[in-house]
Amino acid sequence: MFRPLTNFHFVITRLLLNVNIGVRLLMLMGLAAFVAVLLAWAGIQGLGASKESLRSVYEDRMLPVQELARISSLMLDNRVLLLATLAEVSLSAGAGQDATLILDREVASMAADDIEKNIATIDSLWQHYTSSELTPAERTLANRFAESRDTYIKAALLPAVVALRANHYAVTKMQAARALVLYDLARPDAQALNQFQFDTAREAYAEGIRRFELTRLLALGALGVAILIMSWLGLILTTSIVNPLQQVITIFRKISNGQYDSVILVEGRDEISKVMLALGEMQTRLGVNEKAIHRLAFYDPLTNLPNRRLLRDRLQRALAVSTRNRLYGAVLMIDLDNFKSINDSRGHEVGDRLLVETALRIQSCVRQSDTVARLGGDEFVVMLADLSPDEAHAALQAESAGAKILAAINQPCMLANQLHHSSASMGLCLFLGENTSLDDLLKRADISMYQAKGSGRNALRLYDPKIQESLETHIALESELRNALSNHQFQLYYQIQMDNLHGVLGAEVLLRWQHPQHGLVMPEQFIPTAEETGLILPIGEWVLRTACEQLKAWSTDPVTGKFVLSVNVSARQFRQPDFVDMVCSVLEETGINPQRLKLELTESLVLHNIVDTVDKMKTLNRRGIHFSMDDFGTGYSSLAHLTRLPIQQLKIDRSFVRNIATNHRDAVIVQTIIGMANNLGVTVIAEGVETEEQRALLEQSGCLTYQGYLWGKPMPLREFEELALQASTA
Repeated sequence: MFRPLTNFHFVITRLLLNVNIGVRLLMLMGLAAFVAVLLAWAGIQGLGASKESLRSVYEDRMLPVQELARISSLMLDNRVLLLATLAEVSLSAGAGQDATLILDREVASMAADDIEKNIATIDSLWQHYTSSELTPAERTLANRFAESRDTYIKAALLPAVVALRANHYAVTKMQAARALVLYDLARPDAQALNQFQFDTAREAYAEGIRRFELTRLLALGALGVAILIMSWLGLILTTSIVNPLQQVITIFRKISNGQYDSVILVEGRDEISKVMLALGEMQTRLGVNEKAIHRLAFYDPLTNLPNRRLLRDRLQRALAVSTRNRLYGAVLMIDLDNFKSINDSRGHEVGDRLLVETALRIQSCVRQSDTVARLGGDEFVVMLADLSPDEAHAALQAESAGAKILAAINQPCMLANQLHHSSASMGLCLFLGENTSLDDLLKRADISMYQAKGSGRNALRLYDPKIQESLETHIALESELRNALSNHQFQLYYQIQMDNLHGVLGAEVLLRWQHPQHGLVMPEQFIPTAEETGLILPIGEWVLRTACEQLKAWSTDPVTGKFVLSVNVSARQFRQPDFVDMVCSVLEETGINPQRLKLELTESLVLHNIVDTVDKMKTLNRRGIHFSMDDFGTGYSSLAHLTRLPIQQLKIDRSFVRNIATNHRDAVIVQTIIGMANNLGVTVIAEGVETEEQRALLEQSGCLTYQGYLWGKPMPLREFEELALQASTA
């Protein structure tokens, strides 16, 4: 029983799926309107039938009842008139005769008139009644009543009227008696006719009630059926819309969870079916895009190797696995040697080909369970998992794999029709368990890789904790160095410079860092870091400004006003485009005599870009500033370059002065430098003079200015001023 209904429901639902939703809604609204019209029509018809029944009760039955009742009443009135007239009598006496009763003539005349009027009214009412459509039964009763009424009128009333007008009491009394008899004979017929009318009216009323009840039942039944049909159609419509929408929602949820393989069934051609078709296309595209995005997110697009993100994920898993199985793993950090020169000389396309070839070679040297990743540029990382539980044996396994990789990379390869020989530097770090973070692990491998580069490249180095300790110290120093200037932790120390007559010429200013925890930090410990980070620029400007401010403070004193201060300039500082502007700005702000300021440059600095160096030096020379070449003799400057430089002083390096009395070669070099300086017309000063013997030999060779421990170490300002004052007054 239910299966045909279910099948019918399914068929209707499938049919609706091929109809637009708007059309479906219009169909349902049209059906609702049709049902409403049908119910309204049925109600109107039922109410019309009920109205007709009530009209029949009133017009067809109640009016005749009223007419018959009026006829009966008039017939009764005639009887009463006769009796009332007979009551109005008097006696008449005649001579010799007995007295007789006589009617009141006026009353009798009036009664005769009223009776005649009543008869006329009864005739009119009866004619009106009989002129209407009567049923056979009603017609029979009417004829019977008509006969008795005619007898009553003709046999009693009309003779009575004649007697009244003739004022015959006896005749009137006799006709009144006859009228009473005939009235009693006619009254049952009138009552039967009245009763028939009442019975017929009752039947008409009952028929109206029956029609009303039938109409109500039909309306309620039709309404119930309409509600069921509308509910069923509404259910079908809802199902045809909601179920596909729920499927769409389910698919969207799966897509949001990264599932792109949902089966989408399209069963119709309506709007939702079109949405599902579009959803299917979107799902397919998203699946393809998801794979592409995953590829981009976790793989290097050039080499198709895992990138840093995927490497970190696999490393994290490897650390967890090694915690459970207690087997060592290893990380190999690989960096190609001189890769930048390939990009610069042969182009990035050739460099990319080398990276792809390198990736293939590294992959060919490791197990399938290992991971080869590219971090970027020419950096590769190899993760070796499940090595030996013994640390030493695991290190040998990792070094063997690393040596195999280096050997593969060293094999020549053809790039753009040219044979290329490549090499790499590799750092190796073991791991066991999750005691080490990913960042620390990669940092250790990176440190050992740079150690391999520092040892001459094309090498493999195992991680050394001492190197990391040194690096961490360097990093901490860099962090503290960034705040040293703003925290006023730098100080200038002064090392006195003398002439051969023991006169004070001035001093070289030397930077010192008064660290709050580590005490006095020497320049060689922090200047390289400052150079690397660029902090040397603000620090160098501070040194120059502080030295100039000190010269300004000395300018009014007759002893110190002649002092010259030598300030070292770093390579990075000098190469700044605004170096000359910065120096000139400091000179203007402090207002010193530029001839009291000497800038010391190294050989490697001045020979980096000889044209730019000469331009800057000449510009500052014109402002009155002198230059001294520091550590002269330790570099590779040629005489041709030296003659182009607008320097005013050469500074003999302490390495030659130290052994001048015991090493003939150093003595010859010193004499050569002094002779060259004299020939070029520049002065010469020797640093690192610690003994009188060294000073005397320098003086004999022609060097007349000195700097060294023989007169004093670098010292704070107050100590220097005291020393300079003593030397000047000695």
